[in-house]
Amino acid sequence: MNNAQKIQAGFDIGNIHAAATPVTLDVPVIFDADGEAVAGLTIVGKNSEQYRVANNAVRAEGYKKSARRKTAIDASTDEGAELLVQAIDGNQKRLALAVVTGWYGFTSNGAPVPLDPALLEAAFEKYPTWQEKVTTALENESNFLKL
Repeated sequence: MNNAQKIQAGFDIGNIHAAATPVTLDVPVIFDADGEAVAGLTIVGKNSEQYRVANNAVRAEGYKKSARRKTAIDASTDEGAELLVQAIDGNQKRLALAVVTGWYGFTSNGAPVPLDPALLEAAFEKYPTWQEKVTTALENESNFLKL
């Protein structure tokens, strides 16, 4: 039975007071010729401290920028639309970076490489689909419910 099926069967509300244990999900990003995952990113969900801190920072900065501008971005102009897209994309990237807690399958000269936030950000720049995979996985709450 997968998490979605367990959720449909019911949720023991007594677990609401239990100590939260971080739930991670491996998001594969590189596959071999047979379609097997050889490298990927380990993420935590929206209920994690990492996500909450990053989301709070993004929201607070947005409010500060809005207060300094005194007006909303005018998305009806080319300049305004571009500013809005940049803000949204930047916020999504920050949240995706914040939830990656590890990676697997990445090596240098045959040796495993520990997670490096700068390399991860560069990877998201070079391979935007990796960030999209993290964001998609993050949006599916059932990936992170431990029942």
